[in-house]
Amino acid sequence: MEFGTMLGDIVILLGAASLLGMLCERIGFSAIIGALLAGVLVGPGVLHAVATEPKEMEQIAEIGVALLLFTIGLELSRSRLRTYGLQGVRGGVLQIVVTIACTAGVVLLLGGGTSMALVVGSMIAISSTASVARVLTEQAELDSQHGRVSMSVLIMQDLAIVPLLLMVSFLGQSTSFNDVAVELGGRAFWLACFLAGIFLVGLLVIPRIFGSTARTGNRDLPIVLALVTCLLAAWIAWLLGFSPALGAFVAGLVLADSPYAQQIRADVLPFKAVFLTLFFASIGMLADVPWLLSGVNLWIVLGVAAAIILGKIVLAGLVFRLLGIQGRISIASALCLAQIGEFSFVIGTAATRRDLISNEIFQILTSASLVTLLLVPLLVGRSHWCSTRLVRLLVGLRLMKEPGPEGESLAALEDHVILVGAGPAGRSVLDRLRGEGREPVIIEMNPRTVRELGREEHRVVLGNAARGGILLHAGVKRAQALIVTLPDTTASVGVIEQARNLAPDLLIAARARYKVHNHLLEEAGADVVITEEDQVGDVLGEVMIDRLRGNAPTE
Repeated sequence: MEFGTMLGDIVILLGAASLLGMLCERIGFSAIIGALLAGVLVGPGVLHAVATEPKEMEQIAEIGVALLLFTIGLELSRSRLRTYGLQGVRGGVLQIVVTIACTAGVVLLLGGGTSMALVVGSMIAISSTASVARVLTEQAELDSQHGRVSMSVLIMQDLAIVPLLLMVSFLGQSTSFNDVAVELGGRAFWLACFLAGIFLVGLLVIPRIFGSTARTGNRDLPIVLALVTCLLAAWIAWLLGFSPALGAFVAGLVLADSPYAQQIRADVLPFKAVFLTLFFASIGMLADVPWLLSGVNLWIVLGVAAAIILGKIVLAGLVFRLLGIQGRISIASALCLAQIGEFSFVIGTAATRRDLISNEIFQILTSASLVTLLLVPLLVGRSHWCSTRLVRLLVGLRLMKEPGPEGESLAALEDHVILVGAGPAGRSVLDRLRGEGREPVIIEMNPRTVRELGREEHRVVLGNAARGGILLHAGVKRAQALIVTLPDTTASVGVIEQARNLAPDLLIAARARYKVHNHLLEEAGADVVITEEDQVGDVLGEVMIDRLRGNAPTE
């Protein structure tokens, strides 16, 4: 493919995606739908305006997926990632295994062979990390409960690509079982080496390089270095046989705790937007519209797509419920995973080359996957709304118990108090409010604390209060007051600024560890600032006076 031809095709794709994206945004849909439709229209299926093969364009556009996962990794510090816990790992593994098993069972009942059943199950089990992460980020729900569950499962699915591809190789009889076992062990070894190496480089080398470039005063060097870091990690992961997006995610995760994380994220955002748009457009190019419109193919594809969406929602929801995740969160997370991902095309292509599935089956699954991807903005963007109403329906049909305080809808609350943080200071405020007959809505990031508060029948939301989606879910626009008890001044400033932007008339009180921080909280929008230094001095004075008088110390 000549450079000029490919460059022209990129311009056509991006131009069409931009126009249709703006049109979709105008009528209330996501720009992702516009990019997918643009690929369908200008691709080989309709207008033939693009000469570049969809696979070639998709390879270039994979840079966008890598950049997306890189920026997501930058937002997840290692301490926050640990809050995903083993529950996310178990959920991801169980979701993959259960989906493959149930899909394979259906294929066998329909007369397919064992190899075809396993391949089809593997394709359907994988969801779209790029699509889901993009919509969750746009909706500011990456830190929500269902956002955390969804992302942990998606990360496990990315890790599962390698063993699934090895399974396809084994089913194609190109290798023996022993060869596959040796290959799998070798891949696991290289994955461990890759993770260890990138963590060491990220902790010892990259921060120093960023520090050196920052001291030069050149604004271009940090941007170039950020892109090199992301793409180098993606390239090394690809060389080792892993997903490039996984490598980029790990690189972002390593840098998340560095002081340059937010600046790096801001630097790569424009590049991410361009390449990610190109990625979704290249996925749309895979649609074979003439084949789709011939005979009953369209109805077959729509039926398969509907069965995939409903089946994945039910199976994933049941898996999450078995793991003890609350009903509404289980349904919302399942809605986020109810599509076929882009890496399923890789599995399907490998299986087709080995004659494990026919071209017709591959085309049906590819077309059905495009239908499911078109519905991602609706299913993911409205997952909270849909899950709340589904829970009400299931409760009404007596198929589910009435949700507890952790899962109850907060939409009806008005003039309530929002309490951010449930540490010792937050607990004291909570006791005082309950003593006055006021039940606040608590926002807390520690899942263990959230479960404890749920058992005590408190209204609690798991998430980062600095994110607009979390505050909106807690009803910040209808609240009477917000109390921030976080010990970290920087985190408190972020929460206050976000809350003040969403609710200009909200009464906001905040805790300050030191008096020198008061002006930061006040400038962010706090109406009342309580300083620990002053309060400790008052309490110490009262206790010592009582002691000197011979009285018992006051509490």
